[in-house]
Amino acid sequence: MHIDFGFLLSNAPGKGIKFEQAPFKLTGEMVEVLGGINSKKFNLYRELMRLGFMAIQEHADKIVKLVEMMFMGLNDLPCFQLGEDLIANLKHRVLPNIASDDR
Repeated sequence: MHIDFGFLLSNAPGKGIKFEQAPFKLTGEMVEVLGGINSKKFNLYRELMRLGFMAIQEHADKIVKLVEMMFMGLNDLPCFQLGEDLIANLKHRVLPNIASDDR
């Protein structure tokens, strides 16, 4: 698995071309490598992804605080090009039900 933190925070790959609409990519080839949608490996993958998303939500406040601190010190990085909106967008992605109350 690869996590592209620039993409996660704000900027899409492809030098500013923002055509990606999906919040997550799972290609047919990835499913095929796991043995298909009815395989044990694919079911394990789904369960691990579920647990991963639950862990993100459990620790979302810490993740957001770390990104806020990084933004304060390194806001000239391309991943911070959205400025202050980046934090609100991140909150919305990691805790959509709670973050919607902040908007």
